Parts: sequence; structure tokens; C-alpha cells
Amino acid sequence: MKKRGISLFIAAVLIMTALTGCGGKKDSATESNGGSTATQTQTESQTTKETSAETSATDSATADSTLTDSTGAPVEIEFWHALGGTLGDTLISIINDYNASQNKYVIKPVTVGSYSEIDQKLQAAYAAGSTPALVAGGSADTFYKKGLVENFEDFMPAGYDKSDIVGGFMNAATRDGKMVFAPAYGTSQVLYYNAAVLKEAGYQKENLSSWQSLQTMKDKIVGISTGKDSIQYVWEPMWGSGNMMDAVSSAGGKFISEDGKTVLINDPAWVEVLDQFRSWIHEDKSMKIYSGGQGWEYWYKTMDDWVYGKALGYTGSPGDYAIALEAVKKAVGEGYKNDFAVAIQPGWKDNAPAPYFSSLMYFIPKGKNLSEDQKKGAADFVTYATNTANTAKFSMGTGYVAVRKSVLDLPEYQDYLKSNPDADVALKQIDQYAVPEFVDPTGGAILKALTEAVDKIQIENVPAKEALDAAAKKAQAELDKVNK
Repeated sequence: MKKRGISLFIAAVLIMTALTGCGGKKDSATESNGGSTATQTQTESQTTKETSAETSATDSATADSTLTDSTGAPVEIEFWHALGGTLGDTLISIINDYNASQNKYVIKPVTVGSYSEIDQKLQAAYAAGSTPALVAGGSADTFYKKGLVENFEDFMPAGYDKSDIVGGFMNAATRDGKMVFAPAYGTSQVLYYNAAVLKEAGYQKENLSSWQSLQTMKDKIVGISTGKDSIQYVWEPMWGSGNMMDAVSSAGGKFISEDGKTVLINDPAWVEVLDQFRSWIHEDKSMKIYSGGQGWEYWYKTMDDWVYGKALGYTGSPGDYAIALEAVKKAVGEGYKNDFAVAIQPGWKDNAPAPYFSSLMYFIPKGKNLSEDQKKGAADFVTYATNTANTAKFSMGTGYVAVRKSVLDLPEYQDYLKSNPDADVALKQIDQYAVPEFVDPTGGAILKALTEAVDKIQIENVPAKEALDAAAKKAQAELDKVNK
């Protein structure tokens, strides 16, 4: 990596310690475990043990608890979460505002070290009859399937507007026609591209609508001067199975059969898509993959090629946005040509895009120790925390996707978009195209096998069918164990 790239990498890592950004290979949906989402694993990477320990001890003191009800004390709502850094700070700010806004309930936040730890502690709390009134994150769907989660809709105040929730989030929150969970925020991979290069080559944003149309640009794109460098690659996907899964989803590929008994990751759609990417990377050389390195190094090398004009674009997280925008501004100031732009992911051939998205969900445990007032209080807080103003505040402060469509009409958000172009692309993608991420019934074995196969395809140039057949065989053995 050149000196400028190292500087970007170091600067980005420093920012990432405070602000959760991208879902790298280890943090992507491909590493989900029993329902834990990519959004959650991204958040965990920013929450250190020290932060968790300090926040656990001080959160309750931080949130205002001086309010009272008719009995002399407010209804206390114990709330477990695992948000650290800027995410945690933003959440605590919203909690304090809520506690100060009314005198019936008081939120008592408790930071747990990780989402897997939330699962462990919650399981113990169910057994001991000491469940919190509200949880954000963890394996919500797993607990729901065990009959241990209340329907959010049953306690939802009249002020909660379901029709305003971004379409993908509402689909992910609904079970059997009822809203069981309440979305807090989410993420879905998007395209970052150089609009100046695209325009110079005679193309428009609409030409990014399919992977095939994007690849036809090679002859006109490669070689275009970007000031101090020139375009060498049309596109740079991010290392790992995440971007591949998004393309396969558009092509109609599934992970397992409808009856849950057969692994399908070596079906024709998977083989076609992954072998085409293999060809683009290794034979056509219109794409490049960075892999390995220390920590997030591969991620920032990928971003670096786009920032400094070696690639038309790359596929990354909405959480990259602030880092990417500042990096492009700096590069332009140094004499590079790059007009920052973001677009929805392409579809496969003539199919509509269907990228996966992950979302952090609020849920109310079904605990014997909880009163109806506590459950209503939990839902009341969620309604406040995810109203238009607060979901916009969270999105603008963290880079994650707001959960309400009305954010787009909020004057503050419109002002934000004026200086942050295309910051609403991920929201629109989730609302119009994205589908909920796959929950691996084996606890991660299917996704692990797929990740290993994708490494062979992307890095070692192994034919997709060979790699995927081996992965499917391994994954099927694990699925059979679950279905016994």
C-alpha cells in the first residue's frame, strides 16, 4: 500500500474505534450465528471490554432517574444493549431525553459486553425469573421461536406508525402477520463510485443497474486519467462471501430448500454467479480482490483504490460513508479526480437487485417477573427512540440506516443530505429492494462452508462448481445433524 493508503488506513481505524463502520469479512452476514446479525457483529467490534465494564456500572447513573409517578417512583424499565462508542453515546443521549420528556417511566440501561453474552445472560434470566423489560440485539428470532418474546404490537402505543417503517425492516420484524420486533437501525452494502469517471466514459448512474452492464464499461473506463493515476479496474468487490451472496440473491439463489432439509449453495444460480465473478477477477481482470492483511487492512486497501483513482468503485458498508467522503475530499485536494457518489447495488442480468440487509431489533422478553406497565413502558420508549427525529439523529450520527421513511422529509435530514450526497441510498435500497439476511439453522456451519468456498474462488481461482460442491457436502452434513 502506498503511503497515502497507509495514512487512510490508520486514520480510518482510529475513526472506527469510535464509530462502527463496515462489515468486513469476519463481521459480514456470512459469519452470523444462530440469528446474530451482521449489524450486531459490527457493533461488537467497537465495544471494548473496558468500555463495557465502565458503561455497565455507570449507564443507570447517566440516565436521569429523578422522575416519579403516583406511587412516588416511576416504572423502571431495565434495558439491555451492547452498543459502545458513538453508537452507545447516541443511544444514551436518546435515553436521557426520553426520561426527561415524561414522568411515568424511567429507562435503566445496562450495557452487556457482546450480543452472544446477551444471549447467555438472557437465557439465565429467563430461568431465574429476572428478565429485563427490553433488549436490543441478540438472537431475537431464536428466543421468539421458543415462545419467549412478546409481540411488540400488543404493547405498541397509538403513536407508533407502522406504515412509516422502511419496507425491509418491517418485513424482518413481522412474524405470522404481527409485528413481533421493532427495528432500531440497519445496514446493507452499497456501491461507492467515481461519478466523474463514469461521466467521462459516457455513462450515467442508470448504467450501474446490473453487474453485466457494469462490466461492459471496461473498454471505455480502464485507462481514464484520474489526475495522478488512472483507472485499472472497473470494480472492486469486498473480500468475502457477503457481496457474492447479494448478487446470487438477485439471481434467485437460495441457501436451503423450503423444507429446510437440503443445502442449495451449489445450485446453478450460485455456480453461475460465483464463476462469473471468478472470471472477472482472474481472467478478464476487470475486478480486483484484496484479502488478508492486518485487521481491516484489506477493506481500506479496497477503498483506497477507489479514492485514489485506480478503480471506478467498490462495494462497501453505509458505515463507510463518513470516512469515504472525507478521504475523497482529501484526494481531490491533492490533485486526484473523484466525484463522490453512492448507488444501490446492481441486479443480476435483468433481475431486480435483492441484496441482503441486517437490522438490530428491539424486543420485549416474555418474563414472569415483568408487569404489563413495564412492557408498555418498553414499547413506549422504543416508539420515542425510533420516531422520525431520533432515527434521523441516530443515522446522521453513526452512518447506520434510519428505520422510518419520513426521515427523507425531515428538514434537518434534508440539510444533512445537501452536504452529504447520496447518504440516503442505503435507506432507499432497504425500503425498495433488500431482503432480510439468511439465518443459518446450523448455527453458522453453512455460512462457514460457503465462506471457505468463496475464498478458494476469489483468491485461488478454483472453479465455482468444484468449490461449491465441496462446501455443500460439508454443510449438508451439519444440516442433517440439526434435522435428526
